[in-house]
Amino acid sequence: MKIAIISPYRTVAPHFEAELEIAQQHLDAGDEVVFLSCEGQLANCDFNVDRDPSICANCRGRREHGMELLDRNCATYQIDASNFIAIPQFESMQHLMDWKVENFDVGYAALSSLVSVVRDPEPDLEKHAALLNRFIESALATWQQTLEFIKQHRPDRIYVYNGRFAAMRAIFRASQKLGVACFLHERGCDLNHYDLLENHLPHDLVGIENVIRQLWDRADSDKRGAVGASWFEDRISKVERSWKSFTKEQQAGLLPENLEPAARNISIFCSSDDEFVAIGDAWKNELYPNQVEAIAAIAESMLQSAPETRLFLRVHPNLKDVDNARKRSMMALDYSNLTVIAPEASIDTYALLKASDQTVTFGSSVGMEAVFWDRPSVLLGPCLYQNLGGPIRSHSHQQTIELLCSDLQPASDKTGALMYGNWFQSRGIRYQYFEAKDLFEGTFKGQVVHDREAARAESRKYRGLMSLFR
Repeated sequence: MKIAIISPYRTVAPHFEAELEIAQQHLDAGDEVVFLSCEGQLANCDFNVDRDPSICANCRGRREHGMELLDRNCATYQIDASNFIAIPQFESMQHLMDWKVENFDVGYAALSSLVSVVRDPEPDLEKHAALLNRFIESALATWQQTLEFIKQHRPDRIYVYNGRFAAMRAIFRASQKLGVACFLHERGCDLNHYDLLENHLPHDLVGIENVIRQLWDRADSDKRGAVGASWFEDRISKVERSWKSFTKEQQAGLLPENLEPAARNISIFCSSDDEFVAIGDAWKNELYPNQVEAIAAIAESMLQSAPETRLFLRVHPNLKDVDNARKRSMMALDYSNLTVIAPEASIDTYALLKASDQTVTFGSSVGMEAVFWDRPSVLLGPCLYQNLGGPIRSHSHQQTIELLCSDLQPASDKTGALMYGNWFQSRGIRYQYFEAKDLFEGTFKGQVVHDREAARAESRKYRGLMSLFR
């Protein structure tokens, strides 16, 4: 079997090491492995948005060292940065999102990268025009180059990281266009695992639901419930298994001063939009234009329908250092029945969840965590767990208010929650050659993969300084 690993981005850990792992395992199986990568030619990448030459040099150095650690030499090819497709002037975000080149949703792909960099779900396209164009140039060049590469080298399988971002999605769409199996790699259930997704993005609603159900069906029926439950327990204990805990700095048990247990309390847990706003049409919220307008509408309606009910908005801790119009509007919400909890506040997310009569989410994992912890959960947007059962999905604003005014009971069946937890707690393939030190560092075959030339230069500089003191 012929394997192609395509890497149009900076060699960051642990994702480059995951590609080395994949390559070595295929070499062990007797497969042919080839690499197609950027050596500094592309207009930019998601890890070097301004094309800093020193970052490009470090990337090339890490790649060179990593390739030398493989047991056999692998042919390597460079991405040609030429783009022959004209880029239009975008009049709006919708115009950008609608723009496709054949099967490649390049508008969504470039917007996804832009939003992640500027941390704004509604970026100013005029202000960020230069950065956006660089992402588009890189994506189109990668898409065209991948098509040519597949036609010339005819790989049986392609690997690429994540697939959400500009150039990475270009590879995924080129593979789809020519009917080549594409495996997207991502972090697994913990530092010792990486995940592989066959022919779908990590945010594909149908694809991930199928994976969740398949993993549950294959698991030991006597153990899978406990495995699923352990994920929820780890979350409340702030355990960092595969990514940062955003509740780590919160004070255990701390509640808002104005929360009265005898009152009717409903907590709203918002999401950070930047990861999901540019995935595709399936993630479009059909109920509300955005979370701010949704919360405002809910507060206004609840003042009329249930003025005694108190609403508490927990702004996602991941928005702590973000400054954009959407967040400012959210923090400025001013209703007598609504308490806005800042992302940096020490209020305990899970104490708030347990003190609430109901919870409301737009797709946050808290929606399913509420089910596990016996709290009624109302869901107001698309998400990975939307069809697993547990949360109650609203389909209109009127229904939302009716649900919030009702005496909802906790879900009697927690199977969906346990399936969701089991997926998070057990997804992925265990590394054989890479050993993680933490979320961003580790060793491949016992060595830290680094730019050795830079290290030698630093060593020469150090020796030169030391010679002054002899």
